[in-house]
This record gives sequence, C-alpha cells and structure tokens, in this order.
Amino acid sequence: MIEEHPEPEDFLAGPTLMQDAFPPLPVCWPALTPKERSEQFQALADWINWLTACYTLDQRVIPACWSKHTALIEELSALRTAWLSAFAATAPGSAPLEWHSHFSTARQRLADWVSRTGCRPGAHRP
Repeated sequence: MIEEHPEPEDFLAGPTLMQDAFPPLPVCWPALTPKERSEQFQALADWINWLTACYTLDQRVIPACWSKHTALIEELSALRTAWLSAFAATAPGSAPLEWHSHFSTARQRLADWVSRTGCRPGAHRP
C-alpha cells in the first residue's frame, strides 16, 4: 500500500506578505488632521516601544518623555518611515543594512537632542 503524502501546498502554509508593497510616504505632522495625527502618533508609539525593546535603547537615546519633544518626534518619525521603506516588499535586499547605517547616525542625533533637553529619568524638562 502506498502511503499518501500531502502536496507541498497542503503541507506548508502559504507565505503571508505582511509588508507593504511600496514604501510609505513621510509623515508631515503639521499637515495631518487631528484623527490622522492620533493614528500616526499611536503607530509611532507602538514602533518606538518595539524599537527600544529590540535594540535595548535607554533614556539617553529615547527618553520616556520623547512625545513631549517635537524634535524627537520628527527624528523618530523619519526613522520609522525609513524602516518601513527598508522592509517594504519592493525594497532592495540591501535596504535593511542601509537602514541600520542610518539608524546608527540617528541614534547619535537622538542622544544629542536628549542631552540638550536636560530631561532625566522621571524628570521631564520642557
């Protein structure tokens, strides 16, 4: 008796494309409606939570009060847009490595901004 084997398409789940097929547009915060701003801000906050955990970033790079500093919002938003672009389905294979190079530079800029704010853990300074 011949044992039946599942066909490859039945055996392995089909791939699921989670990435956009095109790079996102940059976020222009002043041009957003209040609803759009809220949605974009939540997406940015979720991404920053992932970023800080994934790369073990501390308050010297991204302080807890990052959302109260326009310069940090703009830098982090640009970094997120670049990350989304680097991992878009249509991005070249070298894009993630290029993103990490940009990330290295952005971390220094973020640390510079944070040092200028004077904020410390648990102590925000406007």
